[in-house]
Amino acid sequence: MSVKRQRSTHTRAKLLRAAAEVFDRDGFNGSSLSAVCARADVSKGALYCHFRSKEALGVAIIEEQSLLWHRLRDEQLAVEESPMQALIAMSFEFARRLDSDLTVRVSAKLLREAVFFDVAAAAQVVGWIAVVRELLSLAQQRGEVKAEVNVRHAAEQIVAELLGLQFVAQALSGGTDLRLRLQRVWRASSGCLVTTSVYETLRFE
Repeated sequence: MSVKRQRSTHTRAKLLRAAAEVFDRDGFNGSSLSAVCARADVSKGALYCHFRSKEALGVAIIEEQSLLWHRLRDEQLAVEESPMQALIAMSFEFARRLDSDLTVRVSAKLLREAVFFDVAAAAQVVGWIAVVRELLSLAQQRGEVKAEVNVRHAAEQIVAELLGLQFVAQALSGGTDLRLRLQRVWRASSGCLVTTSVYETLRFE
């Protein structure tokens, strides 16, 4: 990679990080490109070489997380023998990263903004459903998920529940009780999905 290309890549990464910090601190509507540039210590001209608007910055932050669920799936399958347990663990790891990872947290916030929901939410949700459906299908092949379960419908339902939990937890507790809500939902919903013997081995934590 040329020095010029390296410098450009570095500047883009600085801008994305700075934008995430500013959006997290001030909210998307309350933030400005001037604040992002100041945070990143770059000129507006340099910013416009990479992003044409504040909205474009927001979309780029969301897209940075587009493969997060795929990475979480691979991480959990590497340590969990059960695909169903991997799915449950994946949801708790995502909740943990909402607390600990700035970009994950800001991406989730941005998706709740009308401007981003219209342009980016569909692709994100489709990707999440695909990951959940893959794990459910694998679990069904291994006899964990009941044979009569429609994995496509179940995947859509699980993603709907997880997104709804984020919204409710954020509205009622600032997100502090999301893990507790996850435990409750998984205890209730997984009983309808998996066999009794598998349910007794699952960890809801």
